[in-house]
Amino acid sequence: MRCGHTICGLLICCSLACAQGAAEFVSQGRSLKAKGDAVNALLAFEKAAALDPRSAAIQDEIGFLLAATERQAEAIPHFQKAIQLDPGFVSAHYHLGVAYWLAQDPNRSIPELETAARLAPKEAEYRYRLGQAYNAVSHHVEAARELEQAVALQPMNAAMWNELGLARQSSGDVARAVEAYRRAVELDPKSLDARNNLGINLVNTRQADAALEQFHKVLALDPSNVMARINIGFAYLQKAELDKAVGQFRGIIADHPDLPIAHYDLGVALKEKDDLEGAQKELQRALDLDPNLAEAHYTLGITCWQTGDFESTAAHMQAAVKLRPDYAEAYFMLGTALKQKGDLDGAVPALKEAIRLNPADPGPFNTLGQVLRQKGDLEGSKAAFADGARAKAAKDAQQVDLLRRK
Repeated sequence: MRCGHTICGLLICCSLACAQGAAEFVSQGRSLKAKGDAVNALLAFEKAAALDPRSAAIQDEIGFLLAATERQAEAIPHFQKAIQLDPGFVSAHYHLGVAYWLAQDPNRSIPELETAARLAPKEAEYRYRLGQAYNAVSHHVEAARELEQAVALQPMNAAMWNELGLARQSSGDVARAVEAYRRAVELDPKSLDARNNLGINLVNTRQADAALEQFHKVLALDPSNVMARINIGFAYLQKAELDKAVGQFRGIIADHPDLPIAHYDLGVALKEKDDLEGAQKELQRALDLDPNLAEAHYTLGITCWQTGDFESTAAHMQAAVKLRPDYAEAYFMLGTALKQKGDLDGAVPALKEAIRLNPADPGPFNTLGQVLRQKGDLEGSKAAFADGARAKAAKDAQQVDLLRRK
């Protein structure tokens, strides 16, 4: 018995010594980390982990320091081990979510960030990162919900307000997006992203002069900011000052001849001036530089429609929806072009997809009604026209309500 007690005592002493030794290395590591010496801090925490391999906190620290030294792939297993050791260890879930985010894997990032936000609902940073991740996968309503919580917890954070503006803008809440961007600019007047975003949304709410003021402030802060120059041209387009828009885009192209968006915007401006040949040339140049520019296919298809080339219209719209499967307007134009070509069977699914993606637009309903009538489906045609009339009535009522609010 005495021998057993002696062995037990030795084990306890050894365990205490290991714990004390690990604590010393943890303290050393945190001190080095605070001084910005990530390399030596990492060595200290690795020594602590060797003495105390069951510590979730130490594993989390190792992962954090590996990530800080740009060793993301090595960091992830340590965060995973920390969670395995302590499933409720909130910072490990957060750090793992951020690591997946930086690895451009939002689908694995979101569940970890959701867990962190659930475990620590008052932590603004967790909700902010979760909102960012939702925005990245186009879950903009969910993003706005999280970001509104984030700014309520940390109302003086300009980056959070800017991200909230993006979520609101992408979910169609343009007026409240402007409010969020204005708040971001008030908090950080030197934020170029927030000013550009504010300006774009001012253009979209038909406040082009106010938008131009924001874009010129961006250029005052950063004279080489190409996006501000592009946005100035966009504002001129909104004001129907087409010659100024064309001049602006041509100036950008002179400085940046291989910038796809500049050729695209110039193509749009030339289209508005009824220079279809010039527009097609610029839009095609945009596609040569960036074949994944769905909007260029769409706009080029519209110019083909205007010249009566329905075959090319359909081809460009098919390319647009292949690149952007949620492109309701392109599906509508695809269905319309196929109808003009006499391909009624092809037009029907395209128009139905346009309706599914944007049931508020009466146009696809009415074109579908025409196609079904031509196919002899009188009942289906009647139903499509009725749905189109309801969509138009709802859209008109919404417009009246908007005018009343103004």
